[in-house]
Amino acid sequence: MSSTKRPLAVIRERIQAAVDEGVWPAAQFAVARHNETVAFESFGDARETDRFCLFSATKPIVASLVWQLLGEDLISLETRVAEVWPEFGVHGKDVVTVEQVLLHTCGFPNAAIEPEAVVTRKGRTARMADWWLEWQPGSRYEYHSLAAHWVLAEVVQRVTGQDYREALRARVLDPLALEQLELGVPKEQQGGLKPVTATGKHPIETLEALTGCRLDEAVQDANESAVLALANDPELIAMGAPGGGAFSDAASVALFYQELMWNSTELWRPDVLADATGHIRNTFPDPGRVGASANRSIGLVIAGPDDGAVLRVPSREAPIPMRPFGGCTSPRGFGHGGTGGQSAWADPETGLSFCLLTSGLNRDVLADHERHILIESLVSRWA
Repeated sequence: MSSTKRPLAVIRERIQAAVDEGVWPAAQFAVARHNETVAFESFGDARETDRFCLFSATKPIVASLVWQLLGEDLISLETRVAEVWPEFGVHGKDVVTVEQVLLHTCGFPNAAIEPEAVVTRKGRTARMADWWLEWQPGSRYEYHSLAAHWVLAEVVQRVTGQDYREALRARVLDPLALEQLELGVPKEQQGGLKPVTATGKHPIETLEALTGCRLDEAVQDANESAVLALANDPELIAMGAPGGGAFSDAASVALFYQELMWNSTELWRPDVLADATGHIRNTFPDPGRVGASANRSIGLVIAGPDDGAVLRVPSREAPIPMRPFGGCTSPRGFGHGGTGGQSAWADPETGLSFCLLTSGLNRDVLADHERHILIESLVSRWA
């Protein structure tokens, strides 16, 4: 078997094993190079025309729209959100900058918008204006799962005069001919979207041993229900949460990452794109990756050098490496993952981009991380 076919065969086997074990009811993966798809396959009950919820892998796609505004000098990284949206500046939020929102250092990681408010712009903006800071902006990093990108969506709308979903379509997705990648899928077009189901069990005892904190399984279940709603509730799908609600096939995402490497359509000003894909601005410790820094740019996670950060789990003999993207990319690799096993990244050193999408929200996040290491570490062997 040739060197190019062998990693592909093993990737297939490992994804198929996850499907056979019931971890992922369906899955898709794609690899692209030189702005072309070199592998694109579906597993389980998925067809190649089906689309999956990207969850937080949505974030760089929305951030890429903000990069355009930066390149057109409509805003700057130093722009305070309250300069374009005065009502947001209460409760100490007047100091929050666009850069801090992009870096997840803006100080309201747990801020939320209630379901009855989130479906209308009026309801969202009123709720966001009422948010309070949990800590001083710029002083630390904590992942803002949805809050930060709701703020970015409103900034986009205030600056462009367009609905954030329409602006994303007109400015990024249509110029790249990415018809299958969509934020805000109308109800009448949701037939080809894969529903997401939770699988496995929460490793409560292991997580408690690692964190030293007692975890409430009822809280875990409530959080899970809220996440699943982004992928399964027709109204929320049509709304399109900018921090986690885009849908796509894997090939379209891999091609999006190709364009972030080559910028062949010149959608982004070169210096802004180079900043986004190559400049680590957030080096605060990452609470989610013990012993590692956040390594975030203005919208992406950058692999950076291998700092040897590992997670030592009492129930496992070997430590779990914490380097992103399967640990296989060069220090220049960049991308973003998403809840439920979604992963998307590119490596300028090899020219490869990769995307894996699933319809199974595996509750055992440690096992899921290890599974991704085994799958994604093979991708670099295409080089």
